[in-house]
Amino acid sequence: MKIQSVAALRQLPPRTRAVMGANLVSSVGTGLVQPFLVLYLTRVRGLPVGAATAVISVIAVASLLGGPLAGRLADGRSLRATAAAAMALAALGTASFALVTGVGGAVLAGSAYGLAYGAMLSVWNTAIGRSVTGEARSTVFGLQFVGLNAGVGLGGLLGGIFASTADPGRFQLLYVCDGLSFLAAGAVLVLAVGRGPERPDPAAAEPAAGPRGYAVVLRDRALLKVLAFTVALMVVGYGQLESSIPGLVAVRGMDARIMAWGFVANTCCIVLIQFAAVTRISRSRPAVLLAGTAGSWAASWLLLLLATVSSSTAVQAALVIGALAVFAVGEALLAVALPTLVNTLASDPVRGRYNGAYSAAMSGGLVLGPLLGGRLLTGGQPWLLAVVLGAGCVACVALAPRLGRLHGPSDSAQTAAPEAPDDRHTSDPYENEPQRLGSGGGR
Repeated sequence: MKIQSVAALRQLPPRTRAVMGANLVSSVGTGLVQPFLVLYLTRVRGLPVGAATAVISVIAVASLLGGPLAGRLADGRSLRATAAAAMALAALGTASFALVTGVGGAVLAGSAYGLAYGAMLSVWNTAIGRSVTGEARSTVFGLQFVGLNAGVGLGGLLGGIFASTADPGRFQLLYVCDGLSFLAAGAVLVLAVGRGPERPDPAAAEPAAGPRGYAVVLRDRALLKVLAFTVALMVVGYGQLESSIPGLVAVRGMDARIMAWGFVANTCCIVLIQFAAVTRISRSRPAVLLAGTAGSWAASWLLLLLATVSSSTAVQAALVIGALAVFAVGEALLAVALPTLVNTLASDPVRGRYNGAYSAAMSGGLVLGPLLGGRLLTGGQPWLLAVVLGAGCVACVALAPRLGRLHGPSDSAQTAAPEAPDDRHTSDPYENEPQRLGSGGGR
């Protein structure tokens, strides 16, 4: 059987493949250190656990600012310069952890890295949104998510083999390597976005009209609905993946190794789903994909509820691992749906700010989610976590179809070009359907 992701990758413009390659390189570097930050700060640098977890919160809060700032600079200044600044700051922030000796240094490093993290999300999505249109855009967002998970997984494997709490120098080298990966990825990204567009784009050549700040974003009611839905999905789903779900396992006294195997199953499922079906997913309407995301996460919470009330260790392990595997289905669908929908609503002069607002919405949900999950877990009834958040997912399933009535600027209207109509980089399978979500990305 032909692997859909390989065939889809071959059809993409060289510029887009370069952007995806840069993302893969930085993801490997991220995987080297991502699982070990709290462990490194506590057992190697001797920081209190509370201070180490607070650094995680600092990173999340700083990312709230980084996304909108990068979006504004990408629109008002230059995407190329913004990409260079974001990657350089990420390199500086992560490499600074190698030199941390106290809480103050960890907070500064976390602030720099968090600011860059939010900026990078905005930069990646803007670069992709400008380089391809229509169905190709959805495909690229899906393939990028495959690369992200594969890169982080490979980096985590290498970091796990190399890291040792008995030798601080090993951790320091990992953080330096992470910084170098950002510099290498940044160089590729800057070269990619610095090239001219793959085809004429009259709209992109015109100066942005109207407000130059975020007023234009706040006036777009369609985008505000998408951002609100993004926050809700992050709170009831994504925001719990690395916080409340491991917390539930700990509160119920389950074997900690269950989470390790659960994350292995989660990553493998994401890669397999996207690798085998990325083209089919990219052809589905974002509203349908978002309903599928919320539905799969509701099923995941149901499995976790059953694990919570079960008294069998084997059953608990199977249910938790199964829940994280089912959760992966929603992640794979979400990675295509939300950025595609945001870029469908945006035109090129404001694309950076739209993606900056989307980055902030994701970061906000990722901050609020663990706070809600922690409150539910510490209330003495841990099963409430699965019930409340599962009900929230069901509500998102009901609300998702409303996003199907949102429309944005038309790709076909703004990117008419002399090439033959079979150009696969800009074709839009929905452009003749009256109920489509929008008509492309608004070049």
